[in-house]
Amino acid sequence: MESSASRLVTITENGLIASDQYDVATPDVTLVPDATFAALRQLALGTDDTDALLTLTVRKGQQFVRFRTYVGLLQLTDGTQIEILPKIGEPANARQTLLTMLRSLRNSPFRTLKARTGTAQLPLWEVFVSTFLDVLEPLLHQGLQRAYVVTERNERFWKGQFQPARQQRENQYHAERLAIRYESLTVDVPPNRILKTALLYLNNRTESARSQQRIRRILIALTDVPVSESITADEAATQRTSRLFARYEPALRWAVALLNQQLPGVRAGSVTGQSLLFPMERVFEEYVAQGVRRYWPDGGAVSVQESSAHLVDEHVGSPRFKLRPDILIRQADRTLVLDTKWKQVDGQSATGSYGIDQSDLYQLYAYGKKYAATDLFLIYPANNTFQKPLSVFGYDATTRLHVVPFDCAQPLALEVEKLSSYALSF
Repeated sequence: MESSASRLVTITENGLIASDQYDVATPDVTLVPDATFAALRQLALGTDDTDALLTLTVRKGQQFVRFRTYVGLLQLTDGTQIEILPKIGEPANARQTLLTMLRSLRNSPFRTLKARTGTAQLPLWEVFVSTFLDVLEPLLHQGLQRAYVVTERNERFWKGQFQPARQQRENQYHAERLAIRYESLTVDVPPNRILKTALLYLNNRTESARSQQRIRRILIALTDVPVSESITADEAATQRTSRLFARYEPALRWAVALLNQQLPGVRAGSVTGQSLLFPMERVFEEYVAQGVRRYWPDGGAVSVQESSAHLVDEHVGSPRFKLRPDILIRQADRTLVLDTKWKQVDGQSATGSYGIDQSDLYQLYAYGKKYAATDLFLIYPANNTFQKPLSVFGYDATTRLHVVPFDCAQPLALEVEKLSSYALSF
């Protein structure tokens, strides 16, 4: 859908976009102003990665831009916001489900995302900005963290440590000045500079009057803090003093994520503004892994991303090619291997392949043999045609493959319970 007021375009992953100059009558195509399409086309042509964000495609002589399996937010410099949602039900439900799934990403700020009334109706960018402010406000209520900073200056008074060598070098003809070195307690430290820079950046990039009001109120508390001259340098300096600023960590993660927006596989250009994009494969993988770790009946037996086995046991004196299944579950009498794939399965396929990639089958077979697992599970997202496990695939007399759906729109605990009940029934 497109909102003329906010210039918001909402599409789903793998969706097609075309210029409104063309007469397109298919529901899978979203029309945008010709200038917006030209910017997207330029971005697609500037892509140099085979797994890029978007590609240019042609149908019957007409050009389209296709978004790949990235989800999130892309803003163009003309002000158009393109919101890319996963293929999970209606947009409002898909947006809320995506926010729920993002909370599972490791080493990310999104763990602080909260399910709130009305969130599903807000653009993703506004949700991210609001969540950052939610994290930042309590931090500042506790008071700004200060730190001692070493200063070397020429002053007219004695303070700290006198530096004779610098005095001779710099003040030879200025007897009234003293070269001194001293420490001062100040709020002008890298973490505070990062937070202020993020706030000033967001103040011009949010359309929410409430968020703008909150930002201005917070900036008053940061009046004495200058902006960052280099986010990269200040981030590195912050990591060296991580203990002192431990309570800042959630807010700093948000600030850096909102400031350092990068497009995967796209060269820097002049058509993009802010972007927060996520490969849906990784989001799904970590979401399912988090659920299995938390809700599997025997949680102590769960291992995620284990790499103790190799495809080749010996070559020139050492094993080669590590195998890293998404999830291993070791039980008293057997080992289960679970692997997640964010791909669409056709549960009503008449050919018997169901749209499953043959390479996925090879991969699971290798996992089974190397980890001595008799039951292997390929987990795909549920869809209208894929609501229950497919008939079991027998690799051989001792190795079975189960292809099962996982409904991300349902409570995580419920889906893991269904998965475990199915797995433990064999």
